[in-house]
Amino acid sequence: MKKTVLVTGGKGFIGRKLTDALLKEGYKVRIVSRHASSKKPLNPDVSVVAADYQDCASLQKAMEGCCMVYHLAAAIFGFNQEDFAKANARATQNMVSAANLTPGLERFIYVSSLAASGYAQDASQPRTEDMTPQPVSDYGITKLAGEKAVQTLKPSVKWTIVRPPIVYGKNDSGVSKIAAWVKRGLMVNTSGKGLFSFVYVEDLVKALTDIPKIQGTEGQIFFICEEQTYAWPLFIEKMAKAMGVKKPFMPNAPVWMLKLAAAIYCGAARLTGAQPALNYDKVREAIIPGHWICSGKKWSQLSRQQFTPLDEGLKKSF
Repeated sequence: MKKTVLVTGGKGFIGRKLTDALLKEGYKVRIVSRHASSKKPLNPDVSVVAADYQDCASLQKAMEGCCMVYHLAAAIFGFNQEDFAKANARATQNMVSAANLTPGLERFIYVSSLAASGYAQDASQPRTEDMTPQPVSDYGITKLAGEKAVQTLKPSVKWTIVRPPIVYGKNDSGVSKIAAWVKRGLMVNTSGKGLFSFVYVEDLVKALTDIPKIQGTEGQIFFICEEQTYAWPLFIEKMAKAMGVKKPFMPNAPVWMLKLAAAIYCGAARLTGAQPALNYDKVREAIIPGHWICSGKKWSQLSRQQFTPLDEGLKKSF
């Protein structure tokens, strides 16, 4: 009989690819949704259950009969600190409380973020797992709170936390929005001379599905990323090349302009009921005096996983 795995955020960019990978591994996948739907998944080994992340009882019901949980659901954008606290900190705490009450559950894998660790002040010293976390944004602070909640799981539920940096790949809405501006020939540089770490989505999914198979992953935190780091203008240049278009004009954006743009985006989002594509929290992350970089050596040395270089990953993304 096939074992069942619960995936939160299963309808998202990473979650869809993780679901496909788990099906290939021979699992049944149960996806948590905030809203019930009469539309059945095409694959009989996939089911969708409605649950409220603020209701432990509904989450426990969703976990019944599952051997493993992948918790991906999170708020990346929000209007204020409360939005992030509700979706990232309290929701994860409720997931943990439900897991502690669910018999037969063996593993809990939490997808956190580099933002939970913070930025690197020195380009030669990327963030590593043994560094004390110093998040600077509400997103990072609440993802770190989620990590701390995961570490309170009962001993019989083995946990692992992964902290990916920027995740990119085919059909990613974030990359698609950037690509649209690249096609227009204009892309504002918000990061100055800062460097960034990246991970191709297929590499992240491979790591997520390999974690239960590899000894030594229990009770551990891992950065999952390509070891090479890139300046934002170089990333945009490589993206333009992969798309077959010219490198766009890239003026540097002053802080006041970023704050004004965030206010405009948030105002428009409130009127339309959508999530803002840029907000005060992302501006806070953009203006840090350092680099959003991390080292994936701990995971690579344990798993022997090879990562897709940015050039190759971008070619596969367009």
